[in-house]
Amino acid sequence: MNDEAMSPYERALITGDREFRELADFAPVMIWRSGPDELCDWFNSPWLAYTGRPMIREVGQGWAEGVHPDDLQRCLTTYLNAFRKREPFSMEYRLRRHDGEYRWLLDNGKPFYRDDYFAGYWGSCVDITAHRDAERAQRILVNELSHRVKNTLAVVQAMATQSFAVDRPAEESLAAFESRLQALAGAHDLLVTHAWEDVALRGVVEATVAPHDPGNARIVLDGPPLMLGSATAVSVAMAIHELLTNAAKYGALSVPFGQVDLSWRFDPDSQRLQMTWKEAGGPPVKPPLHRGFGVRFIERVLACQAGGAAAVAFEPDGVRCRFEAPARSWKHIAENISYAGVDSLRAQST
Repeated sequence: MNDEAMSPYERALITGDREFRELADFAPVMIWRSGPDELCDWFNSPWLAYTGRPMIREVGQGWAEGVHPDDLQRCLTTYLNAFRKREPFSMEYRLRRHDGEYRWLLDNGKPFYRDDYFAGYWGSCVDITAHRDAERAQRILVNELSHRVKNTLAVVQAMATQSFAVDRPAEESLAAFESRLQALAGAHDLLVTHAWEDVALRGVVEATVAPHDPGNARIVLDGPPLMLGSATAVSVAMAIHELLTNAAKYGALSVPFGQVDLSWRFDPDSQRLQMTWKEAGGPPVKPPLHRGFGVRFIERVLACQAGGAAAVAFEPDGVRCRFEAPARSWKHIAENISYAGVDSLRAQST
């Protein structure tokens, strides 16, 4: 009886000699063979172990039962087109593993000949699910990094445009710009510490305030534990830095006994942070003839970046700023939690 007269299962039983079977069954890949009739007639042990099905169910067209329905037609079309042209092929498809999970395989097939006559195809498969997942994660990471870099560059561009105003001395402009860059870097350092995940609002506030109030005597913080997304955290830190800089030059922190109350609350209905900055005990406040860079930066750029809103008011007894942005309540944060990076920032300011 020749090969073509045998059934696929009968051909499977007589395929190769013992040494070949041992080699194929110990190979670190899944191997299959088809005859000249396009039907698969043999699979090695790794394939059978992977699918959890016996040889008799895999031969013929049985193997196709394990292919994901969304991939089956494409898989068969690729296989049959290559088969009829006697060409090698390479394709990816999902195959159901023995535990029911569909996993991605890379399947490479190539025609073989005996005595110059076409005898069928040999093929090998490897599980590439982990590789595909890693590529997908890398694409997401690159896209996310690109988005964050663009946002950061937009903030830096706004800082540069406003800092180097034509009516300001170059040295003063440079000092202001460098100060804001340092504040931006500090905010990013805190985010890196937390792997760009949500960060605690109080940690952001304390890290930003620390260089300006080393003894914790002049800036009073009050508010519930809340969590901020990365973009919001950077915006809050930069807004507080601008307010601190202004207060140190012209407001409550420019005199020995001035004080700042920085409080916040959480609106559960809108899921938003509502923060208020209020200065007291400083020099009398006069509304400026035009709104400076810091105010415009807070009200336009930072509020936009955070997806919120901000407004600065020059009240007679001290500047007031209201800042609103998305946040998340975290009721289980202890009030006395210590935040990474705060102690080192305070140490640098002393």
